[in-house]
Amino acid sequence: MLSVRPTPVSLSVGFYLMPILLFVGIASLSGCRQPPPIPKEGDVVIWKHNSELIIKTKLGQRRDHVITDSRTDHRFYEPEYEKFIGQFPIDYQPKPLPMFTEQKRIAFETEWGSKIHARKSIHPIQFNLMLNGVKAKATDRSMESSQALDDINQVRVELRGIGILADINHTTKYRHDRFVKLKVNKTWHIDKKSSDEYGMKCYKKNDSGSLSHSWCFGVSTYAKVSGVSFTISVNNRVHARSYEPIYGGIKVHYRIDKSKLKHWKKVDDAIWRLLETWNISPLVTPIQDNN
Repeated sequence: MLSVRPTPVSLSVGFYLMPILLFVGIASLSGCRQPPPIPKEGDVVIWKHNSELIIKTKLGQRRDHVITDSRTDHRFYEPEYEKFIGQFPIDYQPKPLPMFTEQKRIAFETEWGSKIHARKSIHPIQFNLMLNGVKAKATDRSMESSQALDDINQVRVELRGIGILADINHTTKYRHDRFVKLKVNKTWHIDKKSSDEYGMKCYKKNDSGSLSHSWCFGVSTYAKVSGVSFTISVNNRVHARSYEPIYGGIKVHYRIDKSKLKHWKKVDDAIWRLLETWNISPLVTPIQDNN
């Protein structure tokens, strides 16, 4: 009986085929998991911020990617997992979509928690607003960047969770009277010029070395929230923040150009109006003001 010895060629081919066959075998058992598609304008998405704020809407204008560091960009740029709703005019009126029933909410949250999208994504829900009817490109630069705004008429909004119950209770300090009592003391003085210009209470440090640093508080016209605080830094960068117990506890952070701060009421109204329209969660937590 003749025996056939493997040739060097057949050995080398078999060696290189083994990893391929092994991969195919594993893939056939576990199934190839494809990443979700990259959201595009016009897509209807359902994104969860928390159980009381589940957003369902049609996506608007997309944004361009900006590489800030080529060495790490591939690790942090995940367009398929980002939750950017779009860039819209300040008076944008989206079409309301049907609310979840409680049964559908529970089913959605169960499914959401099992998806790689929910487990992997660390991206907050974001959207942009444009003032004065201006149209401009949008980029994904960091909210904390010195070049966060792509245009002076742009407002960049980001939703952040407050986190723990103690923080939710802590939000009552942002009622206007408490805010003033806690923040204003002998080291601060009223900034009448800014107060008159922006239509809210503004304050500056008495310390001459910090004269360019100031903060303001505006009472919201949206009945379910208290207001918004603005920090104006020495380089005139404006950070706006609202800490509210609505939606189970939420922190709304946005960036606006200082020259457009006079439009803050219009921006504040648009943010809460849009969130209310986009939200399809049936859960509502009563809001209590613990005076």
